[in-house]
Amino acid sequence: MITFEDRAVAFIDVLGFKDLTTRAVGDPVARTELTQLVSLLSGVITYLDEGVQKSVPPELIPEHLYISDCIVLSAPLKVLFDKFRNYSGLDILVMRIIQVAHAILDAGYLVRGGIAIGPVWHNRANVVGPAYQEALCLERGGGWQPRVLLSADAARLWKHGGPSSGSRMCNDYQGAFMVNSLHDYYVPERFRGTIEEAFAHYDAIAARNLGSGIGVREKQKWAWMKQYILDERSMSCP
Repeated sequence: MITFEDRAVAFIDVLGFKDLTTRAVGDPVARTELTQLVSLLSGVITYLDEGVQKSVPPELIPEHLYISDCIVLSAPLKVLFDKFRNYSGLDILVMRIIQVAHAILDAGYLVRGGIAIGPVWHNRANVVGPAYQEALCLERGGGWQPRVLLSADAARLWKHGGPSSGSRMCNDYQGAFMVNSLHDYYVPERFRGTIEEAFAHYDAIAARNLGSGIGVREKQKWAWMKQYILDERSMSCP
């Protein structure tokens, strides 16, 4: 029996996956690249979950599904555990998305997605509910930019109701309220203490893609990301 629960839910899509998959059919180099990307996508959430303290109840760890180039995450909006009264499923989901976005950018790819809140049924095999559909629509209809947008309700909750209200984990950027996927606290572990190196690495990835002969639409996305990297770099490394 399907039982709906108020949850925060995110839909994340890896950009460029379709083209890579097409090339991989007849190109061994592209096939190796695709294999590495699939391995990253299939294992990144499990890896992050392994770092969660054992004292955290399993119900508070986000559910996730992975298929092809898409990851779906969800977490309960609120819980009744006395020890975790400040828990916010929206905050936890935003943190996870930032961690995933860093890992995927580190590997040379971009993500786009959406986060919504509301009724959802989510287990290890499926996800159903209006909030999931809204998150999916945000990814597909929220513009070409490689960003993860918050729905209007999720944005209001973030700004006015959660323990992270006012933090830079989400921000207004170029007229949209989105996850700050470059938040410097969540750079890959090897860059901890060397934030400048992380942003230099990301800038080099963007520059390499812009000079690689990609199509006009793909250049738009990487040019947008390069500017975003520059802007966040100036905030994190003044």
